[in-house]
Amino acid sequence: MDFMPFIWFLLGLLLIIKGSDWFVEGAVWIARAFKVSDIMIGATLVSLCTTLPEAMVSTSSALKGNTDMAMGNVLGSIAFNSGVVLAVILIFTQPKIQHANSLKQNSKGLFFLVVLVFALGFIFDGLQRWTGILLLMMLAFYLLRNVLEARKIQREDKQEKQLENREKSTTTPVKRKEVLSSVFIFILGLGMTVFGADLLVNNGEIIAQLLGVPDLIIGLTMASVGTSLPELVTAISAIRKKAQDLSVGNIMGANILNIILVIGIMATLEPVPIAGSILGFHLPFVLIITAAIMLFVHSRKKQLTKNMGWSLLGLYGVYLTGIFLSTL
Repeated sequence: MDFMPFIWFLLGLLLIIKGSDWFVEGAVWIARAFKVSDIMIGATLVSLCTTLPEAMVSTSSALKGNTDMAMGNVLGSIAFNSGVVLAVILIFTQPKIQHANSLKQNSKGLFFLVVLVFALGFIFDGLQRWTGILLLMMLAFYLLRNVLEARKIQREDKQEKQLENREKSTTTPVKRKEVLSSVFIFILGLGMTVFGADLLVNNGEIIAQLLGVPDLIIGLTMASVGTSLPELVTAISAIRKKAQDLSVGNIMGANILNIILVIGIMATLEPVPIAGSILGFHLPFVLIITAAIMLFVHSRKKQLTKNMGWSLLGLYGVYLTGIFLSTL
């Protein structure tokens, strides 16, 4: 047996682990240096970058005519981000969200987008090119809204700390060498993460295909978990660096971008048929788990609890059981 796919798979995993660590380190520095809240930079910059592996894999699969793999990768990534990555954060940290309104808006937006994809897929038996264009227009609006929200939060924080800043009139200037170093670490970490995910997914597909696994199942499991590893490792790194807001914002942003960016590009380039188990099982599950997140977020003002994390993890366990039973 050729062991090279296994070796490349492990190399990709190592690149993702170390690259994500550097990536988060650079992102946290950017947030601190420019006084942008963790949850806002997580919902925009970090999530946009960590969604690149899903975008590459799904777009490539769609262009090759393998829409099952492409759609499976997106839905599987959302399920993994919600049922595993977010669950890990809640179980181990129970984060206090500084800007709860942003998180509530993103949770409602995510649920609305899943409902939209489900409804359009049911009505038109798939997603047409006009649907992709519509989603990309939503992407532009989403990014603009986040930028405006970040500026609003900055103004509010600046007003709240105005007296304190007056007392501490001597501020430490940001050194140019420190800026260049942090930006370099950020870009290098991003490159390692994306390249590592590409290695992991490509060779993971080879390994799975050798075992006779269907394309949809590969997309829902191997490919989706592989492309979601940046979010998982980013979350773990953010926990160690005491930046849980960044990781929560990253997950919500990544899930939203999986729809408006990844599916938007896919559908614009190639119409995506949605039928069978995608419409009957996988999309409904994503709808359920995103609804659960929305209810959790709205049930608490600040604190997200450990029980919420265990509930999400349990839902994902049920989902994996369903996928396993469907292969028998």
